[in-house]
Amino acid sequence: MKRFGMTAPRLAAVLLCAGLSACAPGRSDTVSGDGSTARSLDEHFSQNVQPGLDFCRTCHVPGGVADVEDGRDFMLSSSRADDLQKLRDSWERLGGNNPTSRILLMSSGQETPHSGGAPWPVGSAAYKNMEILLKCFENPATCSLSGGVDPGELLPLLGSRRGGHYWFDYCAGKPDSTEVPQDPRELVVEGIDKDKAVLMNAYWKTCQEDNHPGTCGELRARSERGYRLVAATGEIGAGTMFGGDSPDPAFAFPAEDYNTLWDRVLRLPSRPDNFDQLMAERWGMPLPDKRNPYPLPGEDPNASNGGSGQLPLGLTQLRNPDGSWTGNVGVTCNICHGGAVGKAADGEGLGPMYGTNSISDITVMFTDLGRIAPQQSLLAVISQNKVRGTGNITNFQLFGTLTLFDALIPYLTVQTQPSTGTEDPPVWWNVGSRPMKFFDAGMPTDAKRIELSFHFPNVASPNNVEGKQWIKDHMQDGDSWMMSMRSPKWPEGKLGEVNTALAEQGAILFHSKDLWGAGLDNPVRRPEGGNGSCASCHGAYSPRYVHDPAFLATPLLEGIAAYVTPIDIIATDTRRLDGHSQVVSNYARQNWFAYNDGPKNEQGVPTCGSQNDAAVRGDRELGYLAPPLYGVWATAPYFHNGAVPSVWEVLKPADRKPIWRRLSRPAIDNGIAGFDYSLETGYNAPHMGWNYEALPCGTGSMPFIDCNPSGGGTVQDLLGLVWANGGLAWNLLNLPIFTSQQIEDRKVYNTNYYSQDNGGHEFTSVLTDQERQAIIEYLKTL
Repeated sequence: MKRFGMTAPRLAAVLLCAGLSACAPGRSDTVSGDGSTARSLDEHFSQNVQPGLDFCRTCHVPGGVADVEDGRDFMLSSSRADDLQKLRDSWERLGGNNPTSRILLMSSGQETPHSGGAPWPVGSAAYKNMEILLKCFENPATCSLSGGVDPGELLPLLGSRRGGHYWFDYCAGKPDSTEVPQDPRELVVEGIDKDKAVLMNAYWKTCQEDNHPGTCGELRARSERGYRLVAATGEIGAGTMFGGDSPDPAFAFPAEDYNTLWDRVLRLPSRPDNFDQLMAERWGMPLPDKRNPYPLPGEDPNASNGGSGQLPLGLTQLRNPDGSWTGNVGVTCNICHGGAVGKAADGEGLGPMYGTNSISDITVMFTDLGRIAPQQSLLAVISQNKVRGTGNITNFQLFGTLTLFDALIPYLTVQTQPSTGTEDPPVWWNVGSRPMKFFDAGMPTDAKRIELSFHFPNVASPNNVEGKQWIKDHMQDGDSWMMSMRSPKWPEGKLGEVNTALAEQGAILFHSKDLWGAGLDNPVRRPEGGNGSCASCHGAYSPRYVHDPAFLATPLLEGIAAYVTPIDIIATDTRRLDGHSQVVSNYARQNWFAYNDGPKNEQGVPTCGSQNDAAVRGDRELGYLAPPLYGVWATAPYFHNGAVPSVWEVLKPADRKPIWRRLSRPAIDNGIAGFDYSLETGYNAPHMGWNYEALPCGTGSMPFIDCNPSGGGTVQDLLGLVWANGGLAWNLLNLPIFTSQQIEDRKVYNTNYYSQDNGGHEFTSVLTDQERQAIIEYLKTL
């Protein structure tokens, strides 16, 4: 049975089901009609009205986010016993019924702005019940309590599935034979967001027909195989750099050579006892919590269960299919896609982890490895990052070399295009919540070939049929494991308990506050459609809003972020977008990783290739894809280039610093120190991000070369012209790394550099500090 793609009838059915429940937003049951008439005003209030006031109480209490000049006209208290009197007092302050009370106008969206949105649409149970009560306030003599409606039970404001993919939630606890349902991301098609608060314009594309696992058992099997392949840490069948899952790839090197780095790189008099920790700190690749062994000098790996040494995340000792150890070491994709947040003992999912923001300096690593393995020096010469913790991970000029001989002449055309520059690797636990991937929605999420490109066997060889088949044979497994990952929970034992009341206020603001509401005078152009809230771009997460058909066509779309925000609205650094030009898109039409052999549109252009291609994109404006926000607390720094160290500064642009450096751990031997990823000293809980030091021009940067104390031009401005027109120039024109001071200076984030601007997301400037605090408190719960 065909299980991919969404038909027009299926979409119509989804929208019909949503319409049938439109009168009961965020409630556990639908409004079925009039309930029994209350016997008194007090009974009508307590049964039908007061449940709705619990929503108002979230913000409209002393100290809440609505405790401001305009909001104080409607105030409750923390005690429900005071509600009737407080409501009457507020009704009088707001002018009574004239002819309709402002309490109803504001809560139904007929009068704006209201930071809580429109929780009581006209005709809803809450609206009808409040309307009856307020008419009785106005004229007790003619008061009629008929027409009251059972309000149902409000769903909670807080709750999170913590990323991953719906399939793994569905299959939890079910037998292996259980049939897996449709992928909810397939529902994201044109029209799914019609008249909804949450915008979607990055639509699902099906790129191959073997996506659906069929049963829960096969889904789990795929994920398990994918773990061995991609996590790779000492696993049989580990995938390594340009070697597939071969136990003897060309880019591997002997562990005995790795054991010489203390001499050939660190220049120490003898091999120190803490050698493993030294290399982990120098490269910014933590030692994993599980064994990742290699043999020490004189050890037989097969007589010592792999050896007594511990490799950092990003390297693995290779194994033969029978499980025996080879004594050779390979590089894995975790050099960019691995990192650490706190320690494993700090909470579930914490410590060294896969698929999170990088804290590594891969150019330093490849420079070091090049001294013991010449084949590794290639990626030292073609530098992939200029700042620790970042990477030029979607460099189109470099990606083209993987299939160089498939379209050599077209490949040369992209060498005139801008470099995409500095990028911050996105987290994998959100893969299952994205119908498109990459920062600019550059490819469909279902275009899975690119996910294993670092493992591509026989790279850059003509007619590489074998390498391409290996990708096809393994990509569903790798993707399934990435989709199974969950975001780490906020560690209350280390960073403090979540303030539930404040978080609930934040949930309302996140989903309902119109940043372009009347009186806010937001200078940024408003997106077309949506309700102008954070959720409008980033998706809905709160159970109350997920089940509100005014927000999503179906609760199955929970947490799915599918909106490309036009570049003039988001206004973050454009270099990533500039680098994905139409020239690059034209070349992608002929590239195997961009599905040149896949589905095509009426113009003959591959639909699973470049989504910036004008022939595929249609009238969607170019911009950046708003990411899902599961586990956002653990994903600093922010923006696609990692230019902003905290959520606070994302929400308050005026507080951003032009030059900053994340704090390092205490230096060990030879002055070596990696980033401080501890929660005790490295993390800033109130601002939700990493602690850092703001630097003046001249500290870790060279005046007039890297920055200008007076704000004028620099040599970097001239270099930017080269990077913007020179293909691989950004990667090739770099000073070689010789000293420890150079490594330290690579920790400095200078927003004056090409592709590292920290501007954008200016529309949140209209928030108050109290609102920012509430939103941050809510984000802790995701």
